[in-house]
Amino acid sequence: MAVTKIIFLDILTVLPMPTSPNTWKVRLTLNYKELTYGTKWVETTDIESVCKSLGIPPTSVLPDGTPKYTLPALIDDTFTPPAFLSDSTPIIEYLERTYPDPDSSRAICPPASRALHALFEYHVAQSITAQLLPVMVMHMYDKKTPRDRIHFRHRTEAAFGKKLEDIELKGKEREEHWKKIERAFDLLATFMRTRSGAGELFTGSNLSLADCTLGGLLLALRYDSPDEAWMKVSSWSNGKWTRYMTALSKWTIVE
Repeated sequence: MAVTKIIFLDILTVLPMPTSPNTWKVRLTLNYKELTYGTKWVETTDIESVCKSLGIPPTSVLPDGTPKYTLPALIDDTFTPPAFLSDSTPIIEYLERTYPDPDSSRAICPPASRALHALFEYHVAQSITAQLLPVMVMHMYDKKTPRDRIHFRHRTEAAFGKKLEDIELKGKEREEHWKKIERAFDLLATFMRTRSGAGELFTGSNLSLADCTLGGLLLALRYDSPDEAWMKVSSWSNGKWTRYMTALSKWTIVE
C-alpha cells in the first residue's frame, strides 16, 4: 500500500455509505490502487463553500459565467506543492499519472484507451444515467440529509417545473421505463460477452475506467434503492450484474 496524504471529498448521506456514482468512481480507484486516504464528508448544500475554502477548483462554468462546484474532489498533500483536483475522470487520470502501477496490465485508463473510455462514459450517461430520475427521484431524496433534501427539492423542482412526487413515474409507466433501462443493461452485457478470457469486469479481473463508471452507477443504485432498483438490476442479464458486483466488492471499502 502506497503511503499517501490524500483527502477525498465525498457527499454525506443518511446512510453509512455514499450514493453518488461519480464519487464512487474515484473511491474505487483509490481502493484499487491501495492508496492511503481520508474522507471528508460534505453535504451538497456546502460543496461550493467548502471547495472555495480549501482551494479546490470548480468543475465547470455555468452559461452565465458562474463557477460550478461539484464532488468528487481530492487534495493530494503527498508532494510539494499539493494538488487540488475536481471532477471524477480528471482525478482518476491524475492518480494514474502520479501513482502508476508497476504492472502495466493493471492500468485503469491507459492513454491509448481514453477516447474509447470517453465514448463509453457518454453511452452510459445517455442510455442509463439520464433515464433514472423518473424512477429514482424519491429514492435519491430519501437518502439525502435533511438539509440536502431541501436543496435537492428546490433545485430539481425548479429544473422540471413540477413537484418531486409528480416527476416520479408510477404504475404501468414506471414498469415500462424500467424495461427501457433493462434493455440498456442487457446491451452492455452483450458487449461484455464478446471479451475473451476469464473475469466479470470489462478487462477481465483488473479494474478499468469503464468499470469505475459502471460500478459507481451500480453501487449508487444498490444503496439508493436496495428494495427496487437493485432487486431489478440484480435479476437482469442472467445475473450478470450480481456477479459483476461480487468482482468489484474488494474495492468498495468505505472507512
